Order: sequence, then C-alpha cells, then structure tokens
Amino acid sequence: MSKPKSRLITSEMMQKGEIPLLFTGGACNIQDVSGPVRNPGRDPLAHWLDEQGWSYFDPQIHPSTHGREYVWGIDGPQEKRARDEAKLRIYEITATTISAVTMLEIMDDARRNLKSVVWFNEGKNFAPIGIGDRDALLDNRALRQRVGETVYWHLRAYVDAGRQLRNELLLMLADCPSIVVVNSFDELKAAITYLLRD
Repeated sequence: MSKPKSRLITSEMMQKGEIPLLFTGGACNIQDVSGPVRNPGRDPLAHWLDEQGWSYFDPQIHPSTHGREYVWGIDGPQEKRARDEAKLRIYEITATTISAVTMLEIMDDARRNLKSVVWFNEGKNFAPIGIGDRDALLDNRALRQRVGETVYWHLRAYVDAGRQLRNELLLMLADCPSIVVVNSFDELKAAITYLLRD
C-alpha cells in the first residue's frame, strides 16, 4: 500500500489562499538534555488525517517536515489565521510539556465558542523529561543535592504548576459545550470524525 499524499497546509500555502479543514496544535518542543527537539506525538494524527484526505495546519514547523524552522513573521500570523478559520481545532497536551500557551489557546476557543478537541496524549500527568512527575521529583534526593535548594524549589513549583494547569483546565471546560476532551488516539479519531459531520 502506498503512503497517502500529505494534506499538510503550510504557511506559504495559506498565504496563497488555501485554508485547512483542521488546526492541529499543542505540544511542540520537548526539552531534553540537548535542548528543544521535535515532538513526534502528532505524527500518527498527521498520518491518519492524510489517509482521510483531510487538510490540516500544524504549527510545529521543523526542518524534517517543512524544510525550515518556525519564522515568527511568517508562521505566527498564519498560525493564528489557521486557528480562526479551521472548521475544527485539535490541541495535543503531552506529559512532557507544560502546555501553558496551548491552554490559553484552548480557553480562547472556549470564550469564542469554537469547536475544538483537547487531546491528552499520554495521560493527564505532567512529567518533564529529566525531572519526572511530582512524586518522582519529591523522591529524587540526588537531583536536589546536585542542583541546590533554590533550583530544586523552582523545579518543584514548575511541576506543581503543570499539574495544577491540567486540573484547572478540566474544571473550566466541564460546562463548555464547544470543546471535547479525549484521552486516547482512538477517542481522538472518533471525536474528529463525529465533529466534522456537522
């Protein structure tokens, strides 16, 4: 079976008038010991959307997918436009990224009553690479000794904030009819299929 044609809509394509059916955003850069790396979490989603023949704009611009890095002057305005004009918005939240800006985008969609899906890819936990979740951080005496008290408490506040953001987001979205929350890739596919029928 041949690989389906990519339905990715780039900023350059949008500048020429193409509008994506879906906006697929959320967790982009993952921090590891060497700095930011491309998040592969939405790759299965992109492949599935290609198979369905549904166009999408993904703001995770990277040399491996777009042949270049994100350029704020080009991609920033097109990302905002794609969010505004897509029929459906998908937001991936992973355990390894704090997702604070993504959550602001989600709340903006809720405020404007835009049809969106929040996808907790890998669960609702927050466990940054190299730090782990709250329990792992609390038990990591070696890290605490290595980085010192001030840095340790900043890391603890960061992990606590990531946990609390996820909890508060779910509470705020509980009565929001325009936003669906899903916890697996299968649930995501079902939600997209259902919501695009309208």
